[in-house]
Amino acid sequence: MKKRINNKIKATAEERSLKIGAFIISALFVCVMLYPFFFTIGNSMKDSKKIYDIPPKILPEMAKSIVVELDYTGHEGKSPEEIEEMLIEDTVMTMFGVADDLSKESVYEYKVYAEMNGKTIFKSRIHQSLIQLERDYGVYAGAVAKQKVLLAKDRHKEVIQNIGYDFDLEGLSDTVDFNDYETTYNEEIKTILTEDFDLNGTYVTSGIKDNVWLLLETFKYYIRMPQYIYGDNPFVSQYGFGVFAMNTCIVIGFAILSQVFLCSICAFVISTMLGKKAAKYMIFFFMGAMMIPFASIMTPLVLMFRDMGAYDNYWALLLPFLYPTGFFVYLYKGFFDKIPSSYFEAAKIDGASNIFLYFKICMPLSKPIISLIALQTFLGNWNDFFWAWLVTEDQRLWTLNVALYNISNNNGTKQNSILGLAIITITPVILLSILFSKQLKQSVIASGVKG
Repeated sequence: MKKRINNKIKATAEERSLKIGAFIISALFVCVMLYPFFFTIGNSMKDSKKIYDIPPKILPEMAKSIVVELDYTGHEGKSPEEIEEMLIEDTVMTMFGVADDLSKESVYEYKVYAEMNGKTIFKSRIHQSLIQLERDYGVYAGAVAKQKVLLAKDRHKEVIQNIGYDFDLEGLSDTVDFNDYETTYNEEIKTILTEDFDLNGTYVTSGIKDNVWLLLETFKYYIRMPQYIYGDNPFVSQYGFGVFAMNTCIVIGFAILSQVFLCSICAFVISTMLGKKAAKYMIFFFMGAMMIPFASIMTPLVLMFRDMGAYDNYWALLLPFLYPTGFFVYLYKGFFDKIPSSYFEAAKIDGASNIFLYFKICMPLSKPIISLIALQTFLGNWNDFFWAWLVTEDQRLWTLNVALYNISNNNGTKQNSILGLAIITITPVILLSILFSKQLKQSVIASGVKG
């Protein structure tokens, strides 16, 4: 029973307890539902070794950055080209050698600075994910981090082009302040570089510090993975993950346009130009077509498309959307039925044609339906996989989900890479759902149809 205090209704203790209990239960369900998502994000930012730690952890360890300083004083008599070659050799050996030895320490960045006569003349940095890509798919695929292997056949020159560096004998403005770094691995790194590698320069010191932003940088190299895995394909090698994103956008854009207009045209004819009996049969036809399992027509469709020349090309991806979806036709038809007939009668008295009625009356009033269909088509086709996988073999035609499937089946792909690519592909859908949640709710409410 509720008590009235100061003209306000106050809930009883029993009602408050019920609300609190409902809130707690809802919060628990939300946590259970979101746990896999946050677990995937956390594991995608771990390195390829830490992801297998037992017991598993949701959050990755803090990313560490290591900087190594080398000295080349005494080499002044050599030409700039010779000095640059020495620096490149030592940099590649330092980065890959130290990374191999400290592979279990969550080090995400390696920097090399070189000085001569007190001036910094060279600097380079590499992310752990790029080292992993080079060792999984690049010039060092399957190779061990030994000096003869790293420098054989001038492979270090090819690798340094992917890494990048700055070199100037006059001195660089960017220097390193070792006061910001700890010397935790100084002796270990010194032992690696002096005993396992014959450096041209002299090891000076090293330092390590935490840098949380390196965790997020990992996703940058997940996007670059196709350029390494499918480097023999010129198009994918040049544009990488952007090829798959572009194909997905082309398919979704075509699907939205075709479904919005084809379904509306069908519904307009059924609603305004056919009798009730004929309209009922047409709706039964479209709705009945939705009940046919895709598995039962999958093989005939693929064979038909192949005979038509619509296989392993954009036609194979786009042509299926030229068939109006029955549910969308039903939505449009129900909405058009609710438009007052006086609108059409007044327009026809003024000599309006059916095309005018469609474009000037029906479509402007159908904005809630259009937004609903656009959102549902986007979400449905962003997650679509099977048809695109069936009709495409060329890597240039893969959509995001097909690319993710094929990359995950590659023997060299690590589990953290698969999870990272999965996060990249689902993030746009999550953001779209959040940004347009209000519009989606309003569209669903506004699109209610009569039984």
